[in-house]
Amino acid sequence: MNLMVRKFCLLMIFPLAVMGCSSNTMLTVHSEPEGAELTTVGTGVALGRAPAALVFSSSDLENALQSNDCYLVRGIEAIWQSGATLSTETIELCGSAQRNFEIVLQRPAAAPDLEQDIEYAKSMRLSDIERHRLEQQRRTQFFPQQIPSKPNPPSQSSGSKSP
Repeated sequence: MNLMVRKFCLLMIFPLAVMGCSSNTMLTVHSEPEGAELTTVGTGVALGRAPAALVFSSSDLENALQSNDCYLVRGIEAIWQSGATLSTETIELCGSAQRNFEIVLQRPAAAPDLEQDIEYAKSMRLSDIERHRLEQQRRTQFFPQQIPSKPNPPSQSSGSKSP
């Protein structure tokens, strides 16, 4: 095997091996409607807008494992554009062998101005779509060789004879 092939194989296998050995646990926090600002209960640490991915290392979780095989982690507060809020004291992540968890924080139905929060969620999605479109456009600008320089010739009809 030549040196380039070996390097390529190592570059492809190494990240997979590291990820396989990784013991990180991920919690994806969604809000309904999307776009609530998330903070950690008790500390007020900003976590970003939902959906947000939180990553816990095994050392973060080792003291959080309960007797029922669940991790108990600090709660999250969600604040929507309208001012509606929801707070969880703690979050239970059950199944210690599992590495990916998801929760959905539902906006309180009794909170006013639901339409404002729905409109904000729509604008977030539209902005994500536009950002994705611009990224795709930027990528194709760097690879002009993907655009054929000459049109393909017309195919020969089945009735014509080739020389």
